Amino acid sequence: MTRRGYNRISPAALRHTLETVAADAFGVPGKNVEADLRDDGGTLGAAISVMLPLPPLLQPGPGMGTSPAAGTLFEQTRAARDTILRRGADLSGLLMGTVDITLTGARQPHRTSRVDGGPQTGARPGGPQTEPHQTGPHHEHHQERRPA
Repeated sequence: MTRRGYNRISPAALRHTLETVAADAFGVPGKNVEADLRDDGGTLGAAISVMLPLPPLLQPGPGMGTSPAAGTLFEQTRAARDTILRRGADLSGLLMGTVDITLTGARQPHRTSRVDGGPQTGARPGGPQTEPHQTGPHHEHHQERRPA
């Protein structure tokens, strides 16, 4: 009998795969997800931390990129766990054990603090030219009046 070799998946590749699957399940960027892997009685266990975006306060809509009919945050998290278990097993070829999910907080999606998004002084794209604020007297434009 000849041995043809073996396949080995590094722990870093497994962790990255589960982080990507979790990010997709929650509808967040990959940088918002961290996974720690462990042996769970011969199966692959994971502790996954997810930072969710804050929902817009002035616009109606869901906070996780899912439809409003998706249910409560807990129901959405259970659905995400089911997706992680199913896709994690499909992609890794390993039996998945316990997947613990921790929602670590919320982050405001990046946006500019100014309406026009331009710099504080100088030219604004598409806007009027502005000059930096100057202090002190402007003698070149000021004429003194003297009593006659």
